[in-house]
Order: sequence, then C-alpha cells, then structure tokens
Amino acid sequence: MLINVTAAFVLDLIIGDPVFRWHPVRLIGYMLSFYEKLFYRFRRKLFGGFSLVLSALLTVFFVTLFLEYIKGFFYLPVSINILTVGLIYFVFCNRDMIREAKSVYSCLKENEIEKARVRIARIVGRDTKRLDERGIIRAAVESIAENIVDGFTAPLFYLCLGGVPSVYIYKTVNTIDSLVGYRNEKYERFGKIGAWLDDLLNYIPARLNFFFLFCAAKFRRDVFMTMRVHGKRHPSPNAGISEAGFSAYLGVALGGPSVYGGVQKGKPWIGENKLDRDELKDPGIILKAIALYWRVVTVTLVVFLAALYLLNLPVVFR
Repeated sequence: MLINVTAAFVLDLIIGDPVFRWHPVRLIGYMLSFYEKLFYRFRRKLFGGFSLVLSALLTVFFVTLFLEYIKGFFYLPVSINILTVGLIYFVFCNRDMIREAKSVYSCLKENEIEKARVRIARIVGRDTKRLDERGIIRAAVESIAENIVDGFTAPLFYLCLGGVPSVYIYKTVNTIDSLVGYRNEKYERFGKIGAWLDDLLNYIPARLNFFFLFCAAKFRRDVFMTMRVHGKRHPSPNAGISEAGFSAYLGVALGGPSVYGGVQKGKPWIGENKLDRDELKDPGIILKAIALYWRVVTVTLVVFLAALYLLNLPVVFR
C-alpha cells in the first residue's frame, strides 16, 4: 500500500484530477442522483434520506469489494498495483485546488475583478457577484483551508484504516453531503443523515489536521490558540479548525456574513485581521495560503506513510 499511495500522490501532483465521464467520483454522483430521484418520493423525508445513504454505501462497498477481488491481475514489479494506484489517485485533489486558487490570484494581480469573481465561484458555494478584493481573497483562503481535510487528510486516514473500500465509503458520504446536505426547505430532513455522517467521518481527520497544521506553521503559539478557541465558532464541527489555523498564520479573519442563493447568512468571524485594509487587498495572501497548504500536505503525507510502514496498515483490504 505504501508505494501505491506514493505513486497516486505523485500522479495527482503531475496530472491533477481529470474530468471525464467514467471518473469514479463522477460515477458516484450519477448513482446518488438516481437514488435521490428514487427515495425523495418517500413521504417521510428522513427515512428517504436514510434509504439513500444506506443504498449508496452498500453499492459502493460491494463494487469496491469486487475491485479488491480482481486487483491481483494488475500487479507490476516492486508491488505496484495499477488498479489500486488509479483508485487512490482519483480521491486526491491537491493540484486542482491549488490551480484554481492560483487562477484567482492571477486575475486579482491583473486587476480583473470580474474574472476573479467567476473563478472563485468555481470553488465556493456562496454568491460571488458582489465580492470585493478582500471578499474574494477570504473566500479563496477558506476553500484552500477546507480542502486539506476533504481532499487529502481524510482520504489518507481512511486508506490507512481500511484500504480502497474504506476511502470510497468516505468519498461517497462526502459526495452525499455535497449533493443533499443543505439546510433548506427541500433537503433539511432528506439530507440530515448524510450531513451528520459526513461530520462524523471528518471528526478524527479534522483533529489530526490540527496537529499537522500546527507543525506546518512552525509551532506558532497563536496558530495553536486560534485553532483551539476560534475553531469552535464555525457552523461545521470540523471545518473551523483548519480555517482558524490559516487565519492566525496569515493574519486574516475568515468567515463572516456571506450570501448564499441570494440570502445573507450571518456566519461568525474566525480569527482576527492583523493586516490593515490595504494589505487585506493583497492577492499575495493567496500565495501564502498555498505555501502553507503544501507544507501541511507534506507533514500529513510523511506521517501517514510512516504509519502505513511502521504499523503495517491497513489491517484489511491491503
């Protein structure tokens, strides 16, 4: 597993996340759309949402179980398994996240605010049409911070825990939350179980990320204290930790009121602005966030590769 994870990580660095019809995560999305249409008809939406989650997880588990069975035909020298490398590669999304963030930086650097709003809309869920430079930079940093757990720490954690089936169970729950985990009239009850399960599965990875981010930030006390105190302010029990760490390291307050679907939501502020108003408009903040992101990724990778080697993980589905 050690060499397969390393190969998948390198592939993601070189190629990024490809966009094509048969991408495993896209296939999961197609499956979920089918199950949503099937189970949203239920009068009891909570039970319908439960049925969606259960059906999706059972489907993914048995498919990945079959892939585990046939992977013996895909071995190369030095224990590299093409199928395993490919499946792991598709759950990482480091290069694409950073590429999108850099495109936002480039637009701001050229004072192309409208293009920057279009670019930032690709990686955030909020309305971006009225964001100023500070709002765009803040949104970019928040996305970079949140992506570490969903796009790297959690997948690695579940790979160590139970191999490919485990990480695809996680990815399915993550996708369910993205599809139906909204607090609105349509999905409040239908998406509740998926959202709760996503919070549950991200709980340990987010707290491991506390340690990784603290190490990557060179053990700065303000980063530690801000994660410890301000991380709890976020509506999500997990996302606030990473955002708080980035906020303290960069000296930029994150969160705050944002507009979603034309409705303003009063999210609490995380961290404090230590820069003046002009400095908060500097797109270089995004580059600093990217640099911190890669340091956190490096620490995370080293720790999990060491765990795979020293503890002989995963215990099942190697």
